[in-house]
Amino acid sequence: MRFKGFIITLIITIILIILLSNRWGQIPPIGKFFSPQLGFWENATPVNKNYAGKLAVKGVEHPVSVWFDERMVPHIFAQNDRDAYYVQGYITARFRLWQMELQVRAAGGNLSEVIGEKTLQYDRLQRRKGMVTDAENSLADMEADSATKAMLDAYTAGVNAFISTLDYKKLPLEYKLLNYKPAKWTNLKSALLLKYMADMLTGGTSDLENTNALKFLNLSQFNKMFPDYPDSLYPIIPKGTPFYQPSQKQPSLASDSLKVAVNDPIHFRGYKRDIDNGSNNWVVNGKKTKSGAPILCNDPHLGLNLPSLWYEVQIHTPDMDVYGASLPGAPGVIIGFNNHIAWGLTNAQRDVSDYYAIRFKNPSMKQYWYDSAWKNSTIKIEKIEIRGHRTFYDTVAYTVFGPVIYDPSFPDTISSNQYLALHWAAADSSNELKTIYLLNHARNFDDYKNALKYFQCPAQNFAYADISGNIAIWQQGKFPVRRSKDFGKFILPGDDSTYLWHNSIPFLENPHILDPEQNFLYSANQNPTDTTYPYFYHGEFIQFRARRIYNVLESNHDLTIQDMMNLQNDYYDGFAADALPFMLRHLDTSDLNSTSHQYLDSLRNWDKEVLPYTMNPLLFYSWWDSLYANVWNNVLNDSQHLPMPRPTDNTTIEWLLRDTTMPLVSSGSAVQGENLSTRVHESFIKAMNAVQKLDSTGKLNWGIYRGTDIMHLARIPAFSRRHLFTGGDSYTVSAIKKDHGPSWRMIVQLSNPIVAYGVYPGGQSGNPGSRYYDNFVNDWVAGKYYKLNFFSPNDSTSSNVRYKIIFVNKK
Repeated sequence: MRFKGFIITLIITIILIILLSNRWGQIPPIGKFFSPQLGFWENATPVNKNYAGKLAVKGVEHPVSVWFDERMVPHIFAQNDRDAYYVQGYITARFRLWQMELQVRAAGGNLSEVIGEKTLQYDRLQRRKGMVTDAENSLADMEADSATKAMLDAYTAGVNAFISTLDYKKLPLEYKLLNYKPAKWTNLKSALLLKYMADMLTGGTSDLENTNALKFLNLSQFNKMFPDYPDSLYPIIPKGTPFYQPSQKQPSLASDSLKVAVNDPIHFRGYKRDIDNGSNNWVVNGKKTKSGAPILCNDPHLGLNLPSLWYEVQIHTPDMDVYGASLPGAPGVIIGFNNHIAWGLTNAQRDVSDYYAIRFKNPSMKQYWYDSAWKNSTIKIEKIEIRGHRTFYDTVAYTVFGPVIYDPSFPDTISSNQYLALHWAAADSSNELKTIYLLNHARNFDDYKNALKYFQCPAQNFAYADISGNIAIWQQGKFPVRRSKDFGKFILPGDDSTYLWHNSIPFLENPHILDPEQNFLYSANQNPTDTTYPYFYHGEFIQFRARRIYNVLESNHDLTIQDMMNLQNDYYDGFAADALPFMLRHLDTSDLNSTSHQYLDSLRNWDKEVLPYTMNPLLFYSWWDSLYANVWNNVLNDSQHLPMPRPTDNTTIEWLLRDTTMPLVSSGSAVQGENLSTRVHESFIKAMNAVQKLDSTGKLNWGIYRGTDIMHLARIPAFSRRHLFTGGDSYTVSAIKKDHGPSWRMIVQLSNPIVAYGVYPGGQSGNPGSRYYDNFVNDWVAGKYYKLNFFSPNDSTSSNVRYKIIFVNKK
């Protein structure tokens, strides 16, 4: 009996060992994960953890000091650039390794290898875009340049030096949860990360939806609904600024040729960049500031996640002393300042992606019709590993225009009946890292100008200020010379070399200005120029933030850092200021009930501030969304339910203010003058009925109804910050939304000494078990800032220096 009991106990023990040591479905090996010596307990960082010490590594020529301040920002002091980038790679990996690797997996279409089948379609899309191929092409340029090759080699070596110290016990928590190990870092991964940013900011286009619209609208009607320039224009380059005479000219195309590329309707939406991505930057010179020194401000509006997109760092060597926001996975500082200059970025918003309709000889896609002959394509088989499933093989054809993104097998075998190839500015080889390197080392405007010429994609507005008092802005990127006003808005013919991108706008002819008469410059994703600019362009531009920034900067003098903080946290909604008076003027109130009258009175007294504790933003946008649908649905909703573009709020209200009859098509109109009041009334009633239901649940306040969620990258609720009580919307300078917003607020006064403030919604550590994981979030919500410690080598005894690590060469 004792032997029988022993056998049963032994069998149970063996089963438990198997259960606890292996992954089951999405569950990590339970034994390891819950082990006090190895598992997630090891990732809980003590509040009083001391990070100081000496590290012997194979990779530094001379000792490198890293000072961590009270917010765990590393200040790297090295005797040469190579050692500095090595240590930057090591330190960034120590605090953000899992984030670095996940983002690169997402960029290259390798998520399914660790996540499983749910990310297969996403991975297929990334592979079909040719992200890895594009990154390889750019890496060739980066490694052909001695400066950027040295940057990458050193950074990669530093990352791998940290990875080599890891065993299961030391792995970041997410690796334990997902049960995989980090792979070796490579220069290609850094190049992929930069392409990922280009994809985030410029990837995708509305060509497919626009092409569908031409089945119901002629070109003139389309351009009324989707104008290139708004009625009220506040361009980045001040109106009246003379531009270079264009050096690049091409014969225009007949407008009819834009409509014949695709005859069949497109039944799926093409991938697009997130419309919530945007940014503000502005710069004022000393004539408008109280200190007499320029002030530069920047707040890129991007998706909010934990860990944060940015990692704050200072890098000091004999050749540079730079501080700012870095991208975990790439060397250098992306947005920041040094002892001489400051710079900030916003997205240019211009369309740099075009689709082409390809006619293949047969479904094998091996040959396509081009310039009156069959031309061989390049076939690439993409091998996608899927955790827990068989490997998926995807066939992608490459043409002279680019890869075929959509074909009868993608996005599915039902709705897709076209072969559509994509050409995208980021597909061309480039070396954006060279711009970052040169900006980090820049000392004056000429250095800034020289740095920008290497930057191709994503096109950005580079605001600039220096200690000599100069201010500037330059929209830089690779922009195709459009052959007509509407070239590139619709799917283009893929059988004719006429439609290739033959030339790009030269660097000196991109919109830019130095030291304007108005003494300030700004960009907020609006049109870069007025209509006198000699080249055609189009994009998804936003006007209201730009108008607000202009009005504040133009009307004020003796500006201070506090004034700049106030403007970055400004909640005034310029769109509501335009639309609400119109809506109130056309509303028949004769049959409203008492509750509706209460809501209406509140709206009448609203100051257009989108504050979290008020209900007026919800009242207004509920009404506006209802009116917008009432105005456009009959025009754009066809019987086939095709994906269609939607006019912007700005276009809609400008049209209504200009002409309440909104004549659109010869057979009718979107809004008949005699029933406008009826539509406004119907929309109000419908919206207020919905609002009343929210009112009964106590969810009328904007901060409760909309609020903000900063989700963990793996969407783990326990590692996220949800239901943050925030104000703002897409049209306020502080453009906080549900899951987007100012990802890094920075203000730099170019005085002597330089004074800078900043904050981002996260923390320096990527470890959810660390006090430094999300310790900036509450201050970010409150609109507070931290003074940035721009240390010199003499500040080693500063009370703001908390920990010191010395890197020395391992012999």
